[in-house]
Amino acid sequence: MASEACTVEMKHAVYETLWQQWQQDKQIYDPLKILDFYRQLEQQANVSTTLRQKIYQAFVSRTSQLLSAPFHTDSRCAEFPQVTSLLIELRQIPDNYTRDIIETLFDDVLSSESTLSVAQRLDNLNASLTQQTMAKLQLLHRVEVHVNSSVHIFLMDNLRQLSKQPTFMQELDIGLQNRVRRSLLPGHDFHPMPLIVCLRKTNNINYYLSECENISNMCIQKRHPAKTPFKVRHAIVEEQNQSFTFQSPYWDKRYLTINSTLQLGAEITRNVYSRRDINWLHVIHAQDGVAIYDAIYESIICAGDPQQRENDEFLAYTRLVEDFDAHRDDCTWTIEDCSNL
Repeated sequence: MASEACTVEMKHAVYETLWQQWQQDKQIYDPLKILDFYRQLEQQANVSTTLRQKIYQAFVSRTSQLLSAPFHTDSRCAEFPQVTSLLIELRQIPDNYTRDIIETLFDDVLSSESTLSVAQRLDNLNASLTQQTMAKLQLLHRVEVHVNSSVHIFLMDNLRQLSKQPTFMQELDIGLQNRVRRSLLPGHDFHPMPLIVCLRKTNNINYYLSECENISNMCIQKRHPAKTPFKVRHAIVEEQNQSFTFQSPYWDKRYLTINSTLQLGAEITRNVYSRRDINWLHVIHAQDGVAIYDAIYESIICAGDPQQRENDEFLAYTRLVEDFDAHRDDCTWTIEDCSNL
């Protein structure tokens, strides 16, 4: 009907009427139908730029609204079949469409969820490798991440793991591959790490992480040639190349461990021990040193709070990841090569 209208003004009026009728028929709830309508109008002459932009924004807004569901759950491994189906359909859209959807999605979820929570739940989207990479790169460059080094570190490690996946070279176009490589900090990979290391408090040259004298908790103590060193083991799985174990030859070959069975406190949790069971920890670059994370990036090993003292020993403890910036002095460590001890 619009194509048969005699004047440009009449055609504009017809297209506007079609859009209004289309919304009344509740087609607006399906973003793929909005996209199809938008593409049909792109093939027509004399469709106003204002109307096309209005329909495109409706598509972006509705898509991001549906994709936001996985970010509003406490679970970091929940499944959302409707979201997965939508993402599969969206794999064929132009990259600029995807970028607009992701940006609108982050505008929405970051207004109600913490930056760390959003970063941790990105994998709930069950997106393709390309979609995951685009989303993580866009989040990495948002101002909310620039002012939160814990989330920045988390996303950097995520991107590193993505770049190690076997299909990285095949699935991602060369431009996206290069964006990932440029984003990764130089020297960020710790492999190879010395086989024997000592973990020193970055802000105090006199204190090292070691097992307490009287209990199996970990403490900070003065360097001792036998008690301080840890034997390091690196994760074999390539995509987990930031995972390490720290085993003490002196303390009956027990491992540095964050006890994940203890409920994390609001500020400090005394759950850093030595145990016989292997415990994998993530070691990630931070300003002036490294941060040592648990296996699921919920907490970091810290020490130095004067209140965490027992029997004249200063106990190590964990803080929540989101508290890293506020307690950087407590939670930053220096790795020293102790192979000669």
